[in-house]
Amino acid sequence: MIYLNESQIIGNRIVGFLEDRDLTVHRLAVKSGLPNTTLVDLINGTTKSPKVTTIRSICSGLGISVRDFFDFPPYNEVEK
Repeated sequence: MIYLNESQIIGNRIVGFLEDRDLTVHRLAVKSGLPNTTLVDLINGTTKSPKVTTIRSICSGLGISVRDFFDFPPYNEVEK
């Protein structure tokens, strides 16, 4: 089993939303009001701990809530 770190998980999540919505990184940057480099760094895992405000901006650009963004394993799993 392959384990991803937090930055890889978030980067993969962003890529998934881009693919689902047929968006480019540039288009999401424009819609979210973030620089292209910020999104690229998140997707590549260069940014290790994104700010909540950055995630909120991405969610706004995607038209989703922060809850929707994090509503997937491992974030929605209950620890036992």
